Amino acid sequence: MKREFFAEFDLIGKIGDDGLGNKNLIDSLTGKTSEDSPRSWENIDYFARLQILCQTVALGKGKKVSWQDRRGKTRSTDVKDYARTGAVQHGEPGGLLWWYYAEESGQIDLGYPQGGFQKFLQDRLRIIASVLSFERIGNIIFSSFPDLSIFPHGSWAANIPFTLRRPYISRDDQEFYIFDNPVKKEWVFKVPYVAPSQWKGALRSVMVRQLVEWWRGQSDRGPEDFAHRRLQLAVLFGDEKGEGSGRVEGVAEYLDKVGGEEAARLFREKVKERFGISGSENSPMPGFRGRLHFYPTFFGKIGLEVINPHDRETGVGKNPIYFECVPAGTAAAFTILYMPLDVEPVDEGTVRTDIRVVAGGIRAMLTTYGFGAKASSGYGVADVQEEQIEVQPRERRGVFIEGWRLAL
Repeated sequence: MKREFFAEFDLIGKIGDDGLGNKNLIDSLTGKTSEDSPRSWENIDYFARLQILCQTVALGKGKKVSWQDRRGKTRSTDVKDYARTGAVQHGEPGGLLWWYYAEESGQIDLGYPQGGFQKFLQDRLRIIASVLSFERIGNIIFSSFPDLSIFPHGSWAANIPFTLRRPYISRDDQEFYIFDNPVKKEWVFKVPYVAPSQWKGALRSVMVRQLVEWWRGQSDRGPEDFAHRRLQLAVLFGDEKGEGSGRVEGVAEYLDKVGGEEAARLFREKVKERFGISGSENSPMPGFRGRLHFYPTFFGKIGLEVINPHDRETGVGKNPIYFECVPAGTAAAFTILYMPLDVEPVDEGTVRTDIRVVAGGIRAMLTTYGFGAKASSGYGVADVQEEQIEVQPRERRGVFIEGWRLAL
C-alpha cells in the first residue's frame, strides 16, 4: 500500500533542474502557493501532502530550489532542506516550518501557530470527538467516563485538563518521514497524541522515583515498609518489568538494589501470597494486570523544536537538529480509570489510600517531572488548574484533591 501511494504521487519524478519550478512545487504542497500543483493532487488531505513531501529525504544534494530575494539577488538551497524549513536564513520561510506556523495572511509567526496545518489538526479533533463520542471542551477532547455503577466497588475515574508549559516531544514509529524525530501520531487520524501505554510508563516511572526518594529520606523505616509501598505500586500498575524472565532485570532489579535483599524477599512473598502461590522462594512470580487503566490524549497543535550543537572551538552551530513537538500553550486532558478487579472486594481504606497516592503521582508527573522524551531537560511539563479536575463518583473528588495537594 505504501509503495502504491508513492508510485501514484511521485514527487521525486517531478523534481528537475528548474530551481524555481521545484520551489513552486514544494510551495504548492504546503499551500503557500497554488502554482504548479498537479491537478490529481489538489483534493488530497494535508497528511497525504506531508507524505508526498517526505520523498525529498531521498534526494541528494544536487537538486535545488531557487528564487529571487527582495533585492533581486538569486538565491538557492537544497530541495530537502527547503521542504523541511525553507530558507529562513535568506528570509524565505517554506516547507514544513511555514506550514506549521503560517498565519492566514501567509506571513510566518514563530510565536504561536494559527493557520495552515493547525486547522487540519483541529478538524481532525472534531472528527475524533464525533466518531468516538468523546467529550469536548473548547479544543480539548477526552473520553467520557464509563458507567461506574457496573464496575467493582471502589472504582473511580478522573479527568485532568492541562496546558503545556514546555513543548511535548515523543518518538513516532513511522518508518519514512521528512524529519528524523517526528512526534508520535495516532495511526488513523494522524494527530499528535499520547498513547495509553506511554501514560502508564510515564506515571509509573514518576511514582517509582517518588518511592525511591521516600525510602532514602527515611531513617526509621525498615524493609517491611519498603516492601509494602512497592507492593502498592505493583497492584496499581501490574507486575514489574524484568520479572519472570529467568533472572531479575529492569525495574525489578533496580528496586531490589534500592530496598535491599530483605525488602526484595518480603515483596515477592507478599505478591505470591496475594495470588495464593505456595512453594519455595524460587517459584516464578505471577504476571498480573494493575488497577489503573489509561486513556489516550489527543493534541490539536504541532510545531518544531531545534537543537543546534555548537563547535567547542569556534562556538558556531552548523548542523541544527529539528524535532517535531506539541508546542507550549497547547491544551489537552489526562484521563484515568481505577478499577480493582481483585479476587476479593477492596476495603474503603485501601481505595482512599490508592486515590491519594495516584493523585500525588499525577501531579508530580504533569507539573514537576514532565512526560515524553527529554523530560529530564524540562520538556513535557504542564500547568493544571485544580478547579478544573473532574472526578467520578463526585464524592471521591475530595480525597483526590487531598492527595493532589500533598504532592506539593
